[in-house]
Amino acid sequence: MKTPRTMSRLIVPLFALMLGAQAQAAPEKPADEVIRSATTEFQTLIRENHEAYRKDLGAFYEVVDEKVVPYFDTRGIAQLVLGRNWRKASEEQRNRFEAAFKDSLIRTYARAMLDYHDSVEAQWAPLRAAKGAEDVTVDAKILRKDGPPIALAFSVHVRDDQWKIYDIAVENLSLITNFRSQINAEIRASGLDAVIERLEKNTYFSSSGGVG
Repeated sequence: MKTPRTMSRLIVPLFALMLGAQAQAAPEKPADEVIRSATTEFQTLIRENHEAYRKDLGAFYEVVDEKVVPYFDTRGIAQLVLGRNWRKASEEQRNRFEAAFKDSLIRTYARAMLDYHDSVEAQWAPLRAAKGAEDVTVDAKILRKDGPPIALAFSVHVRDDQWKIYDIAVENLSLITNFRSQINAEIRASGLDAVIERLEKNTYFSSSGGVG
């Protein structure tokens, strides 16, 4: 079983693909086609603006936030990460956690997208899903120049007539499960408000085994 620190290292080369998986209306395209085409488009955007983004990370964060994040089910992800603590949380705490978790991830891992944009590519497996299914898994392998392939699985469901990602498994280990284990241990130790405050200050992942 992988430790949180090992998982953090795996996330780094995958983040460009993870954030590149934008979604479109479910009836128009199958989930795997959406992820493939959007990943290519976003990697092209990074390649064409690589130096400008390196000089202005703030602008890059804004691009990611505007063009990519809306296609993730951030509400659903926040609920899955908090687990039973979601039910105990107030609506204000839920909203703050959702926003802070998203922003902290962007700021922690966006730099990796620039570092690895030209050193990884995805090999996509055929989609196996029943016709009309609204919750599917898109399988792929990450091909790296400096290591063996990494198995990757996007969990995607329909929300607001769009395919949206709500989890990613790396070598059969769920990122949501990994984050839930870390964050809920912190909540038990110091409380939800303290964890939210650390996220809002962008200090959580850098001091919890993530890549800061």
